[in-house]
Amino acid sequence: MAKLAKFDHAKQKPVLLLNLNNEECRWESEFNALDWHCIHSSNITETIKYIEEFDIKIAIAMISSTYQQCVFKTLSKLFEVNSNMIWIAISCDNQFAQYPLSHQFPDYFFDYHHLPINWDKLGHTLGHAYGMLPLKTQSNEQQDKQDNCNEILGVSAIIKRLKSDLNKISHADGAVLISGETGTGKGLCASTIHRQSCRKNGPFVTINCGALPSTLLHSELFGHEKGAFTGANKLYIGHIERAHKGTLFLDEIGDLTLDSQVHLLQFLEDHKIERLGANHTITIDCRIIFASHVNLETAVEEGRFREDLYHRLNILRIHVPSLRERREDIELLASYYLQQYSPEFAFAPQTLESMLRYEWPGNVRELKNRIQRAAVMADNCEIHETDMGMKVVNNLPAKIKLSQQRIEIDTEVLLAAINRHHHNISAAAKELNISRTTFYRLVKKCKIKL
Repeated sequence: MAKLAKFDHAKQKPVLLLNLNNEECRWESEFNALDWHCIHSSNITETIKYIEEFDIKIAIAMISSTYQQCVFKTLSKLFEVNSNMIWIAISCDNQFAQYPLSHQFPDYFFDYHHLPINWDKLGHTLGHAYGMLPLKTQSNEQQDKQDNCNEILGVSAIIKRLKSDLNKISHADGAVLISGETGTGKGLCASTIHRQSCRKNGPFVTINCGALPSTLLHSELFGHEKGAFTGANKLYIGHIERAHKGTLFLDEIGDLTLDSQVHLLQFLEDHKIERLGANHTITIDCRIIFASHVNLETAVEEGRFREDLYHRLNILRIHVPSLRERREDIELLASYYLQQYSPEFAFAPQTLESMLRYEWPGNVRELKNRIQRAAVMADNCEIHETDMGMKVVNNLPAKIKLSQQRIEIDTEVLLAAINRHHHNISAAAKELNISRTTFYRLVKKCKIKL
């Protein structure tokens, strides 16, 4: 490792030049003329050492079509060391537009330059990047807070595996199918994939297929022109079109009508949509993530879901485990949510034991809601089993116990929504994010008299 020359921090700012392909680029005098001190590095070990030793905030990466994948992998690791650094690219072969991964450049670089370098322009870029540092630091701090709120919590082996799979899938760009019971966190997994993907700066659009009447679903997905049907008094941009350059999350895909499934399959094939009432197509660039709590294989067998659509979206698949499958995470999750709602409260020892024995038919969502309820119902700062409204039954067969607990929790949730909205079924169904048909079906199942 070459010995670095000393420089005056008061007169010069350090800039690191990462040159993985070891091309000749000795530009010390040019950088000095711009009041920057250039520190050369040819590998990741040197780079990490220099970043820490010289508190480097601005860096330049030499890149070419041959070395772009290597540079991206190196920068991804360096972002883990210091996410507040600003990187500028210099192309060795002046073929940025032809790089296979050129669409990822905004994720890595603040700006880019070609050879031969226009030093006046590079000096301006360096100055601009230096001025942007405080804003980038502030933005990253806010993003870290947001990411912490949206983090998938858990230390169990099954959750570690899930996080690893999500990370791999995030870097692909194909359709994703997320399966799992209600309340396990399928939406959180979808937002995690988007946030870690190259589309993270684009929109993340969510639509619950089960919460919309079948008559409106096609219009909601594909949009409509003014005058397309009675009541269409203006242009409506559908959810798919809104997701252009981003990610579309279709939750409860199993509730799509067969007619809508045909149009969705066509979109997956050619990435084109046609609004209702229009006579032209629109090309959309978006990634689609699907989720379903129903067994799609069974739905295919029963003729409720198209087999060709199932095979088209069942390529990258993720299954989110139930809370019963990751009981070692229950105490961690419970403590986290209690800290969010009432940090001065604590669980009684027997309450934690009950939570570990409870079946959690509503999974993480139920855990979160019960803790929120307990924070209100507790008589003192100690949370007891009765405060959470849990009924832990130990002498019933598992299937009977689980079925009964689901009915009990559904009944409790439905009654609360009905009372809050003074028996306005439409409003209650909207709050619970389900259709009126589903609402009435659950009411009948739970034997609730309206």
